[in-house]
Amino acid sequence: MVDSIFSCLAHLEDATYQLYEVLFDKARDTRVRLLLGKIMLETRNHREILEQMSEDYENGPRPVTDCRNGMGSMYTEAMASARMMKENVLGGMSILDAMKALVRYEDQVGEEYVMQAHAHLEAISGIDVVAKRLLEDIAADEKVHAGDLQLAIEIESKPPSLCGEEQVTSSRAPEVKLL
Repeated sequence: MVDSIFSCLAHLEDATYQLYEVLFDKARDTRVRLLLGKIMLETRNHREILEQMSEDYENGPRPVTDCRNGMGSMYTEAMASARMMKENVLGGMSILDAMKALVRYEDQVGEEYVMQAHAHLEAISGIDVVAKRLLEDIAADEKVHAGDLQLAIEIESKPPSLCGEEQVTSSRAPEVKLL
C-alpha cells in the first residue's frame, strides 16, 4: 500500500477536474453547463481537501509517478482514462459520448476511495474520524456526480425542442430580457 494516498487521490481529482473544464467549455446547453460546472467545482474542492490531508497526514504531496508505482492498476487506469478522455474531447469526441464514459469513471473513482482510503486509514494508527468522514463525503459526492452526469446525458440526448429550452450556441449564458 502506498503511503501517500491522499496526495495520489489529489492527483486523480486534478486530472478529473481538467477533464470537466474541457467538457464545460464544450457544452452548449445551459443546463448541461450548470451540471458540469457544479461537478467541476466540487472536484476542485475535493482536490484541495486531499492536498490539505496530504500536508497534514503525509508530510506533503508526492509526485504522480510514486502513485503510479504504488497504487496499482485501478489507479493507473483511472488516471489514464481521465487524461485520454480529455484529449479525445479536445480532439472532437462528443460531450455526450464523454459523459457516458464518465458515468462509469465516477463509479470507478468512488470505489477507489472506499477500497484504498479506508485501508490506508487503518494503517495510520487506527482510523482518524475526521479523515474518514472527509473521504466518505468525497466518495458519496462521486456517486452524486454519476447521477448529475446521467441527467446531463438525458438533456444532451434530446433535441432542444424536446427539452423545453433552446441550446446555447456560445460559451456565454443567454441574455435574460425582463418585460
